[in-house]
Amino acid sequence: MAKKGSASLVQRLTTYFLAGIFAVLPIVITVGVVSWVINFLNRFIGPETVLGDLLSRVGLQFVQNTTVAYLIGWGGVLAAILLLGLLVSSGMKNVYNRAIEAILRRVPLVGKVYDASRQIVDMVDKSGDDKMKGMGVAYCRFGEKGGAGVLALLPTPEPITLNGVEHHIVLVPQSPVPIGGGLLFVPAESVEHVDMSVDALMSVYVSMGVTVPKMMAAAQMSPATIDATDRLKDSPSDS
Repeated sequence: MAKKGSASLVQRLTTYFLAGIFAVLPIVITVGVVSWVINFLNRFIGPETVLGDLLSRVGLQFVQNTTVAYLIGWGGVLAAILLLGLLVSSGMKNVYNRAIEAILRRVPLVGKVYDASRQIVDMVDKSGDDKMKGMGVAYCRFGEKGGAGVLALLPTPEPITLNGVEHHIVLVPQSPVPIGGGLLFVPAESVEHVDMSVDALMSVYVSMGVTVPKMMAAAQMSPATIDATDRLKDSPSDS
């Protein structure tokens, strides 16, 4: 009898412990992801970097504390970005883009990097160019039909031809931080368009698959080769 009571107590304690683990796990994951992003950014723009040292020098013109000077430098950068956003939003976006492109595209290597960066930014900018609004989500099958597959980003519905075979270019994000990923060329017959938003796809990878049932509940698949004009026509227009 005592053994049964002891086993029941252990079982309840285990249940309570697991409930606590699952309750705190989302917070732990959130803190972990945020910490990873902060550490990642610190390697490029932290106080010890070239940019950080430059910003600290600017701030040291006003205060003596290096940490406060660094923060003042970043305050100036944020203020400049806010001013630029105001000018761009007031109708000067095209003027700004033409001026930057005229300068950067004159430099061979820098121009190529800028073009690639501009396209990536336009993908996530809902107010970006219409040509980027045809981007969608695709399901890529590997091996025989009915085998394993992966949800990926479909930058363009237009296929390319490699060795006489039509392929789609897809980007498979990383999990749980979908900043990087793999760029794959998949035969068009193995790629299906998924009726899912890009935001929903990012949610799937950030949650490490936890949100898949919710996101896929109403998703429908169709061949990925859809005319780009039709995709733009079906996408909601900016208000």
